[in-house]
Amino acid sequence: MWDLVLKHAAVVQALVGLLTALVWIIYLHMFVSGMRRQRRTEILITLGGDWGLQGRIIISNLGLEPIYVLDVLLKNCVDEQETTISVTDRAELHPSDHPSLELATLQRPLKSGEHVEIGSLDELLERASRHGAFDRNDSELSHIEITVAAVTAAASSIVGARRVFRVQLADGLAQMRPTSLWAEQIRSGRGKRDIVKQLTGNL
Repeated sequence: MWDLVLKHAAVVQALVGLLTALVWIIYLHMFVSGMRRQRRTEILITLGGDWGLQGRIIISNLGLEPIYVLDVLLKNCVDEQETTISVTDRAELHPSDHPSLELATLQRPLKSGEHVEIGSLDELLERASRHGAFDRNDSELSHIEITVAAVTAAASSIVGARRVFRVQLADGLAQMRPTSLWAEQIRSGRGKRDIVKQLTGNL
């Protein structure tokens, strides 16, 4: 047997080399995949406290990297008309009511595991209605879409997440029903370009 091995030593060495290279390639792939998962953003958008318009919207950063919340967009869908408005700045408050930046705006950094409560759906709709292009009509509201745009040091482009809440009327009161278990993470190039376009339009 050893004679056979010695006779084909070059072939054996080549096979061992290929096997070693394959092991290293698999290890490198697992390492890179792990790094990507660690640096991937995971933004949650949840509704708490109430399933109606008084429910509070909470934004949480479940990624391992810190993020900076750049903007919060509210899309109001009435019949077939859709209007998207930035609700980042608390325009409904008088300047004397918000001595700190945390009270004046939703822009802020969020470390891993941190969250921020951005207000009730009623407050967000009221904030959006201060814009001339936004016509609030709760009785004809079909669904609400909330998009969070953020930046992170781990990515060279905008990251984000969105969640849609369907509006159902029960005993004359609006009830929110999420269309998904959790927020959709916006990672595609097209999705990111759409966010950039919306943010640019708000400048």
